[in-house]
Amino acid sequence: MAPGTLAHHAPPVPALAERVGWLKLLGAFRRNTLEAFPRACLDAPAVTIPLPGGGRMVLLSTPAGARHVLLTATHDFVRLPAGRRVIGPIAGRGLVLADGEAWRHQRRVLAPAFTPRTLPLMLRFVARSAEESCRRLEEGLGAPADLRGEMQRVALDIATTSMFSLETGPLGAEIRALISGYLDRLGRPTVADFLLPPGWPTPSSPRRALFRRRWLRLVRTVLEARREQGAQGQEAQGAPRDLFDLLIEAHGDAPGGLLADEVGTLIVAGHETTASTLFWACTLLAREPAVQDALAAEAMGLDLSEEGAAAALPHLRLAKSVAQETLRLYPPVYVIARRAARASVVEGTEIPAGSIVMIPTWVLHRNTRWWDRPETFDPRRFLDRPEPDRFVYLPFGAGPRICIGAQLALSEATLVLARLMRAFRLSLDGDRPVLPVATTTVRPDHVPRFLLERRVG
Repeated sequence: MAPGTLAHHAPPVPALAERVGWLKLLGAFRRNTLEAFPRACLDAPAVTIPLPGGGRMVLLSTPAGARHVLLTATHDFVRLPAGRRVIGPIAGRGLVLADGEAWRHQRRVLAPAFTPRTLPLMLRFVARSAEESCRRLEEGLGAPADLRGEMQRVALDIATTSMFSLETGPLGAEIRALISGYLDRLGRPTVADFLLPPGWPTPSSPRRALFRRRWLRLVRTVLEARREQGAQGQEAQGAPRDLFDLLIEAHGDAPGGLLADEVGTLIVAGHETTASTLFWACTLLAREPAVQDALAAEAMGLDLSEEGAAAALPHLRLAKSVAQETLRLYPPVYVIARRAARASVVEGTEIPAGSIVMIPTWVLHRNTRWWDRPETFDPRRFLDRPEPDRFVYLPFGAGPRICIGAQLALSEATLVLARLMRAFRLSLDGDRPVLPVATTTVRPDHVPRFLLERRVG
C-alpha cells in the first residue's frame, strides 16, 4: 500500500475541559489529567489558574512558551516538589530527579551508552526479545491475548538485556508487577503533593516509603544477579561491556551509593516508555488492517534477526512513522511541570516566583495550529515530510533534559512493531473503546484483549 492511501481514524480520548478551577485541575491529576486540560489552551498562548494563598498555575501551550521554559531559561524553572514526591520512590537520586552538577555528572556517565555507535549492539538485544515475544504469542494463538502484558514483558527484557546484559527470568514478573502497581496507585499525584511545602509528609508518604524499601530490595536482587555472572569477555580485560560496568566505574558498588537508584531509574524508564508506545500502537493498528498489511509488506524482505536488525532499521520507514505517530497521540511525557524560581514574563503573561508552570504536551500534539487533523491516527505526517518543530513535538521532552534514551526507545518500537506485524494480523476482542488515563504516565482505562491471526505469505 502506498503511503498516500493509508487510512486513518480518530481514537477516543477525553474531551478538554470547558472550565477549570484549581481544585478540579489538581484533583484530576489523581484521576485523569487529560480531563482537566482547559480547552482555552488550544487558542491562548497562556492560561492562568489562581491557586489558594495567592499563587497561580500557568499553562503554556505554544512552541515559543515551551522553548523558553525548556531551553532558553532553564535556570528560571525548576522541578516541582510534587514530582519528587511522586517519582522519588522509584528514581531516588537517579538521573531523572538529579539537579545541578550531580545531574551533569550522571548524564556524562550515561551518555556513552546511548550514542549512535552503540545502537547496533542494542538492536541485537531488541531483535532477540522481539523474536521471543512472537514465539510466545504464536504458542497462545486461538485464545485472546493480553498485548499490554506482553509488550511490558518484551520491553523489560530489552531494557535489562541491552543495558545490563542480564536475563531477568523469574524476576521479570515481579519487576513488572511492582512497577505497574505503583504507577496505577501510589504514582497518581494528589492535591497534597502539589500544595504541601517540600519536606512535609502527605497521606501517601508512608505507603510510598514502604514501596521504596520493596523496590530497592528488588533492584539489589537484580544487581546481585548481574554480579554473579562474573568477569568474562571484555570485562575480564578491564573494558566496560555494558551500562552496568559504566555505572560501577562512576558510582562504585557501595550499598548506599547511586548505583541502585540509577539502575532502577533506567529499568523503569526503558520499560515503561517502550511498553506504552508498543501497546498504544497495537490499539491503533487494530483499527487499521490496511496499515498492518503495509507494515508487513515493508518488513517482509528484511532480515530482522539479531545479525540483520541494525541494517534493516533504516528501511523500516513506515514502522518508524507509526511509532512516531503513536508517540504524538500518546506521549510518554504528556505534561511537563516546573516551578518558577524567579518572576518572569512568558508569552506576554506575568509569572510570579513560586508559580506552577505547565507545558501540556498532550494539547500541543493535538492543536490544529500545528497539526493537520491532529485528532486522527495518520502515519503519513512523518513520511517524506519536514520534521515538525522540536517544540511542537515533545514526546520525550526537549532541551538539556530531553530523555537520554529517546532514539533507542524509538528504534526499539520500530523494530518490534515490524516483527510483530510481519508475523500476525491483530484486532481488538470486543467493541469497548480503550480510553487513555494520564496520571504518572498515559495508561489504558482497562486491559483489552486482542485477537491474533498468523500471517501467511
